[in-house]
Amino acid sequence: MTKINNRNIMIVLVMFLIFAGCTKSNTEQERNLSQSDLVGSIKVESLGIDTKITYTFKNQSEKKVTVIGGARYKLLKDNKEVDVGTVPIKDYLDLEPGQDYTDRKTFSNLEPGSYTVHVEWNKTIVSAEFVQN
Repeated sequence: MTKINNRNIMIVLVMFLIFAGCTKSNTEQERNLSQSDLVGSIKVESLGIDTKITYTFKNQSEKKVTVIGGARYKLLKDNKEVDVGTVPIKDYLDLEPGQDYTDRKTFSNLEPGSYTVHVEWNKTIVSAEFVQN
């Protein structure tokens, strides 16, 4: 009976070691691969009846990044979607390491209230909140 228990314990330990070896924590390189190559920023300016959104995306990687298509934006007022669209660019844009891209979207005649704007480009999203008086 002792031999059977020792054998079972040994099997359990071997299985545990096998499964423990199958799990692997993310290395720094793997974590970086899951991060976007772009970092973004956004600025909101109120210009009378117009609200100008200026957004910048910078290539923070060490390789050239090709972005296909323009940025997508979503404008929310009091947490309700009021405008959705894209800001067109040419078919694609190449950003060298450290290079950035800036573009603008202007919203006219926004009603008073609290707004949030989200801009997404190549899986990177930047957001800003502002109040229109």
